[in-house]
Amino acid sequence: MQREDKLLGCLAGAAIGDSMGGPTEERSTEMILEDFGGYVTDFRDAPLDTWAYGAKAGMVTDDFSLAYFTLEAAVEAGGQVTRAVAEQALLKWAQYPAYFDYNVGPTTKAAVRALRGEPAPPRDIPVQVVCENGRASNGAAMKIGPVALLSGGDVDRAIADAVEACLPTHPYDIPLAGACAVAAAVAKAMQPGAALDDLRDAGLYGAREGMRLGALRGRRLAGPSVERRIALAWEIGRRHAGDWRAGMAEIRDLIGNGLATVEAVPAAFGLLAAAQGRVMETVYGGVNIGGDTDTIATIAGAMAGAFAGAGEIPPAHIDLIERQNQFDLRGLAQKVARCLAGER
Repeated sequence: MQREDKLLGCLAGAAIGDSMGGPTEERSTEMILEDFGGYVTDFRDAPLDTWAYGAKAGMVTDDFSLAYFTLEAAVEAGGQVTRAVAEQALLKWAQYPAYFDYNVGPTTKAAVRALRGEPAPPRDIPVQVVCENGRASNGAAMKIGPVALLSGGDVDRAIADAVEACLPTHPYDIPLAGACAVAAAVAKAMQPGAALDDLRDAGLYGAREGMRLGALRGRRLAGPSVERRIALAWEIGRRHAGDWRAGMAEIRDLIGNGLATVEAVPAAFGLLAAAQGRVMETVYGGVNIGGDTDTIATIAGAMAGAFAGAGEIPPAHIDLIERQNQFDLRGLAQKVARCLAGER
């Protein structure tokens, strides 16, 4: 498989997952079946009772849009992922109301305010608690899959880049563990001949390294192990290999589907295993798992797309994403390929 096919696959898989998952967000699987007349496996306008309210079919949310802006900024910097590049991308992205104003997570929104020099809102309680465990959200993992493409398949570089890219918004060990797990899996997927279980092993290594680096360079939080939950989710997914619906249901019930890193990231890995790496089935699992569907589908789609490539994705899906968001996924994939080849 050509490298550029994997690059476009990662971008498109993440974007499609985000766009299809936006309309189903916050609902349970049962509510999705009732409200949409079955599993959602295509693009829908977002209902008015979701965070993506009113978005037209094909529009993405904060999840993929921030990934796109971050990767674009890194490409413009010659393929370098630095904290300064991540901050620049964050501020540029925050100028687009369609992505930032109404559906961005609280941790990312607070980071944007700080970068702008805006005062923080007053605290509800007078004490600074030792661990702000509510900050263990999945906002770091949601944006990192496409950024990991610049590693060219170097897992350790992908982990290092993930830390730099996510420190501005999520300087905590658990979110960084999740982001590094996803970045490592995408990097491994870029390697020729990588098997599906290799992505699991890379994800476990990334989670372990992300937790270590997060404690060194950020702040520690209290929560379950991202690494061990990925292993459990993968085991569940493998038990249902080839049946994304059954795998999705058990992953949802045992791992969770919420905005916490320890739920969303392991769930995405489990869905990848259940769908046996097939892009669209992996995405469908994320879109219909309920809860934080757009984020889970974004993360899972990025990994599956990097593994299986764009050949599994209907070109019309990519066309719609590009048209509705004024994105150039194909062009950005080509720019990343040139960066990896040492061209500017």
